Amino acid sequence: MRNHKVVLNRSLVGVPDPADFRVVDEALPEPRDGEILVRHIYLSLDPYQRSAMAGRHMMGRQPLGAGDMPAAETVGQVVRSRHPDYTAGDYVRHFGGWQEYGLSTGERTSRIDPALAPLSAWLGVLGMPGLTAWGSIIELADVQAGQTVLVSAALGPVGSLVGQLAIERGAEAVGIAGTDEKCALVIREFGFRACVNYRRDGFLEALRAALPDGADIYHDNVGGQMLADAFSVLKINGTVILCGLMERYNDPAKSKPLDLALQIMKRAVMKGLVVTDFEHRRPVFEAAVAEGLRTGRIRFREDRAEGIAATGRHFARLMRGENVGKSLVVLGPE
Repeated sequence: MRNHKVVLNRSLVGVPDPADFRVVDEALPEPRDGEILVRHIYLSLDPYQRSAMAGRHMMGRQPLGAGDMPAAETVGQVVRSRHPDYTAGDYVRHFGGWQEYGLSTGERTSRIDPALAPLSAWLGVLGMPGLTAWGSIIELADVQAGQTVLVSAALGPVGSLVGQLAIERGAEAVGIAGTDEKCALVIREFGFRACVNYRRDGFLEALRAALPDGADIYHDNVGGQMLADAFSVLKINGTVILCGLMERYNDPAKSKPLDLALQIMKRAVMKGLVVTDFEHRRPVFEAAVAEGLRTGRIRFREDRAEGIAATGRHFARLMRGENVGKSLVVLGPE
């Protein structure tokens, strides 16, 4: 057996292109004492990975160059174990990277239960994106019944769960997305009251029309101009949760800095979200969301590609904003 992994052809500049990546073939690694070998089934692609590849993220402080493999979470099955806490056959989530097989020492590795939810969900609604949404709505914003929550990138794995959790608490959700088709899905599948296409002419007027009484909370996945625009509908003393910076991941130079006068005029509270701050809440989060999945109150959508060779192309699609749901690569059978 051989391992196939994706590495960079060159350092990335701007929006990734499939030609920036290539697949390399190598011998299957052997676990040493205290390690496990995992066959990856699903590979998670997330916008923060672009920033990490440039050395601009907590997950990656050094820019990647030619021959380097991007880091990413994966879900897979242990095929060989020399670790006392894991046995062959266990399903795990770990930072396995853009490859078909990976080694783990057990650090940042967790056993997952496929009986609670589909395996792929442990990278999305029950994974890092899900915990991010939980941290935003439950922990930082503490959304209350009767409030209105505005969400950018509303069809993504974070935004769609932000809206659903807000609705479960008795609030209403209004989304922002990049196409009419995405907005229709946000409303139909996830229960948002309204959704506004930011690429259409008259976006600000449409946003104000969708929120005639304003928004109590804005969950921001984008930054830049989108963040500035959201202040136009934020209520006085409103709350802004700063979660993502999609506008600047590909090219920070193109991102517009926020005019702090907007925050001052709205007397707004702004809170930065770092998902690892809520790791201690993961058991509570997982139990609640798994129950929501079981009953059908919580739903998710995935944007899948098949095979390791599709990884670079699928990542480029994600970073162009063309994904429809959680971006995943299927690497093998369950």
